[in-house]
Amino acid sequence: MKRKWKMLTGLLIVSMLFAACTPGSSSDGNAPKEDTAKEEKSDTADGGQIELNFWDLRTEGAGAEMIDKLIENFEKENPDIKVKRTAFKVDDLRNTIKPAINSGEGPDVFSYDAGAGYLGVLAKAGLALDLTKYREEYNWDDRFHDWAIEKTLYDDGFYGIANELEMLGVFYNKKIFADNNIEIPTTYEEFLAVCKTFKDKGITPLIMDDKEQWPGFHYESIWLNSFVGADKVKQAIAGEIPWTTEGFGSALDELYKVFESGYTSEKPLSLAYEDANKAFYADGGAMRITGTWQVGAFAEKMGENVGFFYLPTASDDVDNCPPGGLGEAVVVNSKTKYEEAAVKFVDYIFQMDNMEYWYEAGLIPSVKDVDYSSYEISELFQDVVDEINSSENLGENIDVIMPPKVNDVTKNFIQQLIAGKIDGASCMEQKQKAFEEEIEAGNYSVE
Repeated sequence: MKRKWKMLTGLLIVSMLFAACTPGSSSDGNAPKEDTAKEEKSDTADGGQIELNFWDLRTEGAGAEMIDKLIENFEKENPDIKVKRTAFKVDDLRNTIKPAINSGEGPDVFSYDAGAGYLGVLAKAGLALDLTKYREEYNWDDRFHDWAIEKTLYDDGFYGIANELEMLGVFYNKKIFADNNIEIPTTYEEFLAVCKTFKDKGITPLIMDDKEQWPGFHYESIWLNSFVGADKVKQAIAGEIPWTTEGFGSALDELYKVFESGYTSEKPLSLAYEDANKAFYADGGAMRITGTWQVGAFAEKMGENVGFFYLPTASDDVDNCPPGGLGEAVVVNSKTKYEEAAVKFVDYIFQMDNMEYWYEAGLIPSVKDVDYSSYEISELFQDVVDEINSSENLGENIDVIMPPKVNDVTKNFIQQLIAGKIDGASCMEQKQKAFEEEIEAGNYSVE
C-alpha cells in the first residue's frame, strides 16, 4: 500500500553536506545482463535513426523499469534517436568500460562510479567527455545540488551527472520484530542483543552474503563508520591518516564477531546477493544489510512489512554517521559519434518533469527543489528519508571512491576476515599498502 507525502526540507540540507561516493553500487554482481561486447557494432537503427548505446547498472526492479520508461518517453519526443540499453552488473562494467572505449566499441552514454579511482581515471585518460560547455547550456548548476556538481569535477573539467544519493544500512522485517516484541536498536550493544535474541529463537538475525564479494565492501564501510566515525574515514580516504590508524582494524574485528557468533546467514561466502534478497522476501531472516537502491524492490515484494534503520554507532564518542554516497554518474564517451544526441539524452534523464519516475522508484536523485507531494511514495521510502534527515553526519561508501587495486585487495581480505583467516589489523595493512601503490602509480590523487 502506498501513500502520499512531501519530502522534508532537511533532505536538501543533508544532501548539501554529503561528502562523496555510490555503489555505490546499484547492482548486484559480476556479469552483464546482455553481452553487448560480442555484438557487431551498429551505428544506426532502421530508418536511418541515430542509435545511442547506453550501458547502465540497473539489472532489475523499479530502477530498471524507471530507466526503460524514460528511454521510451525520450524516443517518443525524439523520433530521430533510438536508445539501446544494456544493463551490467558492477564488477563487469568496471572491468569492461575502459578497454571498450579504447577499442572504439564502448557505449555512447554509460553509468560509472564517480570517484577519483574510477571516473577520475577515465577523465585523466581522455575517455570521458568534458561536459563543461553543456553545463552552462543546460543550466545544470541551477538544477543540481552543489555536492552533485562537485563530485564529477576533475582537473577543471566536468565529466558527468551524479545521479542519486544511496545509503547503507539495515532493512528489517516489521512482522518478525513485532511478533518477538523486538524494538529497533539504538546502540550497538542493543543491536548485538537483538541479534542474540533472534538466534536463540531459531531466527536468522542478519541475512548477509558475499559470494560476489562486492557486498563485503559495504560491511567494511558500515563497521568503519560506526566504530571510528565519518571524519576519520574521510581522512583516510584523503590520505591524511593511514588506514592502519588505531581503531580501524578493531572495527573489522567487530565485524568478524558478528559472523563468528552465528548471527548471519549460514555460509555467507557461498550465498549470492539475489538469493539473499529472496530469503529476506520470504521471511527467512529478521534483518538484511544492504543499500537503499533496494528500496523499490523491497517495497514491491514486502509492502509495509519492511522498515529501515542505520547500524548504531559503537559509542557516544562517534557521531551518528551512516555511510553512503553517490550511486554513480551518467557519463558521455569522449569518442561518441553522436555527442549532441548523447548529451541531450543525459539531460532528459534528469529533467524536472521526470522526477516522478525517480521518486516512485524509491530513488533520491541529485536534482534539487523537487516538490513530490503529489507522487505515490512507499512507506519504506519515507523511512529511508527520515533516517537520512536524522543523521548528524554522513559517512562514506568507501569502494566507489577507491581505485581498483585497493578494491581488489579489500574484497579478498574481507572474505578472509569472514572465514576467520585474518584479523582486522592485517586487513588494514593490506589496504594501506595497495593505497600507497595506487597513489604512487598515479591512479589516485590526494591533496
